[in-house]
Amino acid sequence: MECLPCVKLLRSSERKRKLRVDDDLETVDERTERWRSIYVIYFTMFLMSLAFSIVLTGVWPYLDKLDPNVHKEFIGYVVAANPFGQMLFSPIIGWWGNKRGSVRLPLLLTLALFVIASVIYSTLEIIPGDKKTWMVAARFIVGISSANIAVARSYLSAATKLAERTKAVSMVSLAQVLGFVVGPGLQAAVTPLGDEGFTICGLPFNMYTMSGWINVFFGLLNFIFILPWIFKEHKIAAREAMRDQGKASEKEAWKAIKPDYVAAWTLICAFIILVFNFVLLETLGTPLTMDQFAWTKKESLYYMGIVMSVGAVIACVVFVIIEPLCKR
Repeated sequence: MECLPCVKLLRSSERKRKLRVDDDLETVDERTERWRSIYVIYFTMFLMSLAFSIVLTGVWPYLDKLDPNVHKEFIGYVVAANPFGQMLFSPIIGWWGNKRGSVRLPLLLTLALFVIASVIYSTLEIIPGDKKTWMVAARFIVGISSANIAVARSYLSAATKLAERTKAVSMVSLAQVLGFVVGPGLQAAVTPLGDEGFTICGLPFNMYTMSGWINVFFGLLNFIFILPWIFKEHKIAAREAMRDQGKASEKEAWKAIKPDYVAAWTLICAFIILVFNFVLLETLGTPLTMDQFAWTKKESLYYMGIVMSVGAVIACVVFVIIEPLCKR
C-alpha cells in the first residue's frame, strides 16, 4: 500500500511524457519513431547503392571464371542490367507507393526480390545452364529491387520538416555515395578467400560469391528493419504544409506550393553525370588494370577496392560539410 502513490506518480509521469510535444506537430514519442524510420531509409539507400557497386570490380574476373569463352564486351550487358531494371520499374514502384499511401509493402517486396537475386548471383557456379545469362538476369532483378529508391526518397521528403530537410537529404546522399564506394572496399576485403574459397552445404564461398552473400545478409537485415514494430511511418511534411498554408486538407496545401522544375531537372542531370563517371571508372578499372599492369584477378580486385575506398573517405568529408555550408 505504501507504494501506491509511487505507482500513481509513475503512471502520471508516463502520461505526461507521451503527451508532451516538441512543437505543435508531433509528440516526443512520434518524433523518436519518425527519426527511427528515417535512419532505416538511410540504411536502405546505402544497401541499394552497395548492391550495385560491390560486384562491379569483380564482374569481369567472375564472368571469366564462369565462362572462359565470354568476350569483354559482355561486361556492358551485366553492368547495364541493374540500372536498366531500375529505370523501368522506378515509375511503377513509385506509382504503387503513392497509390497505397504507404511505402512499407513496396519496400518489403523489393527487398525480398533483392535477397533472391543476390542468392542467384552467389550460386551461379552451381546453377545449370548459361552462366552469363543467369548473371544478367540476377543483376536485372537487383535493379528492379533498387527501384525502391524512388519510394525511399519520397518518404524521406514526407517524413521531414522543412528545417530538417537539407540535413536529411545530404545524409541520404552520403549513405548512397558511401554504398557506391564501400562496395569495392568490401570486395577487396574478401579477396584473401581466393578463386576457390570453400563450400558450406554445397554453397560456394569465394572472393566472387562473397559479395552476393554480403548482399543477402544486409538484405535480410533491412527486411526486418521495415517490419511494423521497427519502421513506423510518420508523414509530418503534410501536417507542416497544412499549418503553414492555413489549409484544411493535405491536397489543398500541396496545391498551394509550386515546384521549381528548372532546379529539379538541373539536379537530376547533375546526378546522371556523377553516376555515369563513377560507373565508367569502376566498370573499366578492373579489366584495364589487368591488361595494362599484368595484374592477376586477385590483385586487380584488391587494389581497385583500395582506390575506391579512398573515395569513400573524401565523400564522407564533403557530405559532412554540406549542412554548415548551406547555412552560410
